[in-house]
Order: sequence, then structure tokens, then C-alpha cells
Amino acid sequence: MTGLHNRSHPLRDVLDKELQQRTFPAIAAPCRLCQFMLTVAPASRSSEFSFMQQLASQQGSHFSETDHDINLPLFGGTLRFEKHGEFSSYVFIQYGNDKQLFDDPLDFLPSKDWLEDIPGQIFRVVQLSVVTPAQLKANGNIDKLFNPDNCISSLLAGQKARIWTDFQKHAEGAGRMLLLDQGLSPAALGRLVQQLFDLGNYRKLSLLGWPMSRQALARLNLLEQQLSDITQRIEQQRSDDERLLNEITTMAAQTEHLIAETSSRLQATAAYYQLTLDRIKGLNETPIEGLLSLQDFTERRLTPAFRTSESVVFRQNALSGRLGRSTELLRTRINLKLEQQNQQLLASMDKRAKLQLNMQIMVEGLSLVAISYYAVQLSDKAIKALGHFLPRLDTERWQSISVPLMIIAVCLVLFWLNRRLHQDKTS
Repeated sequence: MTGLHNRSHPLRDVLDKELQQRTFPAIAAPCRLCQFMLTVAPASRSSEFSFMQQLASQQGSHFSETDHDINLPLFGGTLRFEKHGEFSSYVFIQYGNDKQLFDDPLDFLPSKDWLEDIPGQIFRVVQLSVVTPAQLKANGNIDKLFNPDNCISSLLAGQKARIWTDFQKHAEGAGRMLLLDQGLSPAALGRLVQQLFDLGNYRKLSLLGWPMSRQALARLNLLEQQLSDITQRIEQQRSDDERLLNEITTMAAQTEHLIAETSSRLQATAAYYQLTLDRIKGLNETPIEGLLSLQDFTERRLTPAFRTSESVVFRQNALSGRLGRSTELLRTRINLKLEQQNQQLLASMDKRAKLQLNMQIMVEGLSLVAISYYAVQLSDKAIKALGHFLPRLDTERWQSISVPLMIIAVCLVLFWLNRRLHQDKTS
């Protein structure tokens, strides 16, 4: 055993425990159940855990942070708690048929103010009465329990059970479901009840994205119209490209902000919608002629809302892509204009460089004349000075000879210096 334990994967026990969780307890008809579903913010999870830990301790049980569900005996019945991603559910189970099928949901609680100690907001309350065929006959006409315009009824679990509901809140402040048990085992009946609760919860959670989708559609219509106008201006070149690029950049930021606001909720809507379909499939439903079934209700009411959310996701992604392409188009056109301006600037600089070179050559020519003039003057002064010390020196002759010699010398020196300067530049 020690060797097996040492070689166990670190998540082995955790995953085994996860597989055993979310298993509804076995129940037997007749019984009444009431589920309180509350949406819980992440910041309130610690308060919820403290409350459930204290409640479990009072009933002689243990509840840890890794537990997602627990069944507790409570005042002659059973309390089942389940913790999910963004909601938690409290299901109270009472056995027997000594009460009416549907009553005040607060009668299931240990006290009227029991819910005040629980964090979260009440999102759904539903009562489920599980009856036997004999009890169903004793209660008379069940049509009075539901709205005849929205009443849903079908056979479930291979025709071993029948459901009645209308998916609406009644005078007592809760929804109603009536389940007729026609031979299910306690374990199978428990699983069926859990599927019915999950179906209602996921169906309603999937509708959370619908109000957001309607708001997003209005903003998308405005953004798409603005993009259409900008695209037309790009085509007709009626505005400055830089200004158009700024407008598109602002629109892109608004679109990304819209996607960031809605993506999480819309993705959750898609996930809950798929879970709803999975639960309907797991019910093994058989429609009853002339009556609306659970699958029919889902296709008629829930699917259009989901399609709306789906269209919002598609249009947001399409708008983001169109904005990206328009931005690239404008940037390309702006870059082409910049390249043309750069080419014109380079041509202008080249022309200016040629003018400067010509001026430099002209200045070099003038400098040759000036230097030669000063060199001749210096040599003339020098010969006159020598003539003062050498009276026999023919100064006029030497002055005449020095002029061409000085000019040639100046030209040679300037030629040598210019050559050295070009050699330094090329090296």
C-alpha cells in the first residue's frame, strides 16, 4: 500500500472525489422538493463556505473547501447543497403526502429568515412534487395547478415518469413542477429530479445573455453604420487619411471594449445552452400528442434567444475584422504618400547637393585666384626686401619670374590638398 501511495498521481484522489460529487440522493415518491438557486459573487464564496461549514458541523458532518455538494439531515427532511461556477443551489426534500402539492416555499426552510444568512441573490425558486398514481387521482384535476396556455407535459425516463410544468412564477413566489412516478427506482428517480432541476437552472442562466445581446446589437448597428460611412469616405477620398485613421482607431477601441464587456457572458450563454440541450437529451423524453414538450418549449423559447447571442458574437468578430482591414488599407495609403514625399525630399536634397557642389567648385576657383594674388604680393614684397640688402639684384626681373612660379606653386598645393581631402572622404 505504501508503494502504491508513493507512486500515485498528485491529482488521483482529487479527481476520484470529483467523480463522486454532484450525485443526487435517492428519493421515493411521494415527496416534495423546493430548490432555491442563488447567484453568488466570487467575493462572497468565503462567507458561503463559513455558513455551510457551520451548518454541516451542527449536523455532525464535515464540509471542506474542495467539496462541491453535501447532503444534510435537516428537521425531518434533507438539505442538498451544490456549489457551481456562478451559482449555488439549496434543495430541501420533505417526504410524505400530508401536505398540499404546492405551498409557500418558505415553509421548507428551518425559519422564515433562514435565507438572510446566505450570501447571493435569489435567481430561481421552484417546487417539485413527486407523486404516485394513487396520489395523483386523489388530488383531482391538476390543470388548475398550471397556466393552461403554457402548460408542458411529456413522458420521461422511458415513459416511467410524467412531468407537468409551465415555467412561470406562481402566487407563492416559485415555479411549479409535478412529477408522476410510474415505477422508477429511488436512485433513478433521484437522477431524474436532478436533471429537471439542472434543466431549469441552465435554461434560465442561458437567458442572462439575452438583455446584454439586445444592448450590444444597438451599439453594433451604430458602429457598423459609422464604419460604412468611413469606408465610403475612404473610397471617395473626401477626407484626410490621418483623420480617418484616427476615427477608425477610436471605433476599433470601442469595438474591442464592447467585445470585452460581452464575451464572457455570451460564452457562458453558449455553454449553458449546450448543457440545457444535454439535460433534455438525458431525460429520454416522449412527447404527448396535443401537448407541448420540454424539447418543443426549448426550441420555441430558448433557441431564438441563443441565436441572438450567437449573432452578436459573429457580428462583433466580423466588425473587428472589417475595422482591421480598413485600418491596414489606410495605413498602406498613408505609407505610400510618405514614400512619395520622401522621394520628393530626396530629389530636392540631391538637387541642392549638386548646387552646393557647383558653388564649392566655383569658390575653389575663386580661392585659387585669391591665394595666387596674395602669394604674388608676398613674393613681390620679399624680392623688394632682398633688393634692399642686395643692391646688385635685378628685382624687376625676379618679380617677373616669381609671378608664374607662385601661381604654379599655389595650383600644385591646392591640387594636392584637394586630393588628400577626397581620399579621406572615400576611406
